[in-house]
Amino acid sequence: MFRRYTLEEVKRRIINVLQSDNTGMSGIELARKTGINRMTITKYLDLLYTIGLIKKKKLGSVNVWSLEQGAADFAYPMEYFEIQQRFMEAILVGNEDSARRIMMNIINSQADRVRILLDVILPTLNTIKELYDRSKLGKTEKIYLINVIMEISELLKFNLTRECIKQEVFAMSVAGSEEATYYAKFAALAYQMLGGHSIFVGNVEDELDPFFDIDIQRFILRTWSNKIGFMVIIICSSKESSLRFLATAAVSIKDRLKGKLRIVTMTIPELESLSERIGVDFTTNDLQSLINWTEKELRNMK
Repeated sequence: MFRRYTLEEVKRRIINVLQSDNTGMSGIELARKTGINRMTITKYLDLLYTIGLIKKKKLGSVNVWSLEQGAADFAYPMEYFEIQQRFMEAILVGNEDSARRIMMNIINSQADRVRILLDVILPTLNTIKELYDRSKLGKTEKIYLINVIMEISELLKFNLTRECIKQEVFAMSVAGSEEATYYAKFAALAYQMLGGHSIFVGNVEDELDPFFDIDIQRFILRTWSNKIGFMVIIICSSKESSLRFLATAAVSIKDRLKGKLRIVTMTIPELESLSERIGVDFTTNDLQSLINWTEKELRNMK
């Protein structure tokens, strides 16, 4: 009988063998050196090739396999700071393929996806913005690099199965300023990885007018009118006017939904007191605190 292997186990064995080889190996050689039967390893080689961790070269009728740049395995326990540094280096030199392979490698490892978001992707994004503020990057380069990071962050949604979804948890995030758009999107992504159904509305700053509060309330009610469970509206903004407008509109419909609605703001420290006066349930200036608060609320519901 053939032994059953996990993707993580096979990936680790293949990468460990290929790391010590500079010329590449055939499937037969890899089967012998990893101790995995040829039929099984062929299936996993094709999979690792598809997700970009290894490459192949045709020599006659034989496929020769080798590591893609940036696909080296990581030690356990996972050193997130080391991964973040390697990911950031690939981003800063504009090597999208290498950055994507690093991300695919850790996603297909035992790394916690929320930790990847908080300890790898978010610090890299903040570094890009800091370099721009210090005039180390131009505006065009900043836009390009941030777009690369946001695109790669979408990979975190891979392999999220329906079994991971908590049917009673719903989140909606909306940005009220351009610089807060990334954090609103990360908030929606974090809720999805925590097992919730999440919606990222986008940046509505330019749409605010005397009637937009009615428009966004209608959208919320239409989306969640029949839902029962834990609902969170996350408003991300560094501008007082949009924060006040959106938070007030959200708070005013708390009693019109069947579920347990909570309003959260992610904003700069100077505006946290404003959020509290409006009557939101929680205000913070960082994503980690939002995740901690959410997990505590969910525990209290049980």
